Amino acid sequence: MRADPHKLDVFYKSPSGILLSDILSRKLNSRWHDLSGQDVLGYGFCEKYLSSYKKTANRIILALPKVNLNRVDSGDMHATSCITEDLYLPFSDSRFDKILCVHSNVDPSNFDLLLKEFWRVLRPEGQIIIIASNSSGGWIKNMGPFSEEISFSRKELKNSLVNSGFQTTNLTGIIHLPYRNLSIKNRFLYIYENLSEIIFPYFSRVVLVEAIKRLYAEPNGTPESIRINTIISSNPLANKTLTEQREYD
Repeated sequence: MRADPHKLDVFYKSPSGILLSDILSRKLNSRWHDLSGQDVLGYGFCEKYLSSYKKTANRIILALPKVNLNRVDSGDMHATSCITEDLYLPFSDSRFDKILCVHSNVDPSNFDLLLKEFWRVLRPEGQIIIIASNSSGGWIKNMGPFSEEISFSRKELKNSLVNSGFQTTNLTGIIHLPYRNLSIKNRFLYIYENLSEIIFPYFSRVVLVEAIKRLYAEPNGTPESIRINTIISSNPLANKTLTEQREYD
């Protein structure tokens, strides 16, 4: 089932939605402390999560899939918005420093195609964060749009990112209880969330995965080892070892 845009609006204005967005925003801000001067793409329903960066980011662009959301409401975001056709993004290569993907409602069969588009428009060393429903947390009901969206396992998300050329840098489980009708003022909830991320990392309702666009990375998603090749040159100094070169200097 796909989240309806009207339901998203209603949910995020409810006490449960406000609490959920606050928990997720805190986790997002812990990964992206400062986006000053950066170009940011939000794909899906990202207004709530990018609003805190609107005064510092150089530009925020909200891209909404035509088959997903038929209304754009970003009047308080000072952001550029557009409706995309299918899964193709109308942006040039290496356009963005950061990409956030929330409530994209992408079918798993097309997910890799979307990731390849993200990789194309992301600058080298740029970062992407995907917040999605976790299939292992299906036992947690009443989580608004996350209970209705197509779920991914942690392994599926990581493998898809690696196969698309990304290197994963963080994989975190968030939301370990149904916070229906609970208050944002309840500090215990935040303490419980922090503990649950350590004790029950695989059984959350939502998963946040962060990855980086590395032009040179091993197929398994780990950083490529630095290799120093022997240099053959007519210059004798170039044929010396690093220790010999330092002694020469």
